[in-house]
Amino acid sequence: MRYLFLLYVGLAISSANAQGESHIADPVLKRNTTPMDLPFKGEWFVFWGGETEVLNYHMADVNQQFAYDILKVADGASYSGDPLNNDSYFAFGAEILAPCDANVVMAVDGVPDNVPGETNPIQLTGNTLVLKTAAGEFILMCHLKEGSLVVEKGDQIHKGQVLAKCGNSGNSTEPHLHLQLQNTRDIHQATGARLLFSRILVNGTPREEYMPVKEDYIKSID
Repeated sequence: MRYLFLLYVGLAISSANAQGESHIADPVLKRNTTPMDLPFKGEWFVFWGGETEVLNYHMADVNQQFAYDILKVADGASYSGDPLNNDSYFAFGAEILAPCDANVVMAVDGVPDNVPGETNPIQLTGNTLVLKTAAGEFILMCHLKEGSLVVEKGDQIHKGQVLAKCGNSGNSTEPHLHLQLQNTRDIHQATGARLLFSRILVNGTPREEYMPVKEDYIKSID
């Protein structure tokens, strides 16, 4: 199937850690121990995901290794209509949900959504949420829609709660959700970790403790 997307730019984080230097003081995190649900309703498409650079270009950067870029697709395309209009994209404005109970430790709003095909390399993550679980894991969600955050730093949130909407802010070429697990709050100092979901549908098949990969269609099991 031919996929018609504009998505080709991610966070492109540049830091000492991205150059291979380790943060000795940071806690080691291999994968989540907190049970996780998908942070959205309906079926979404994994554009980048997996443990190799072929499947997931994020693997080249330790700050965001194992990260996902996820969007919505219909008939092999991520939009219908004018490709320069964010509202044409199926993911734009979709609700982003809490994947687990957590505390909001970062909330950034007010970054304009890009015209599709353009990027904002200054404010890389755009409108951003970082959640901290009781186990000390940090979940980063970024490129959110401007003005859509309904939680703020310090809020205690619960699994399934609406947090924001999917957008196209930051270093993003089209509306999608960048999602990753990391060992500390600041992505520039973080090491990415594997984020597995407890029980989901993958290409129509139920899977447990699953790490989605590129071109998977994923959906929550109600």
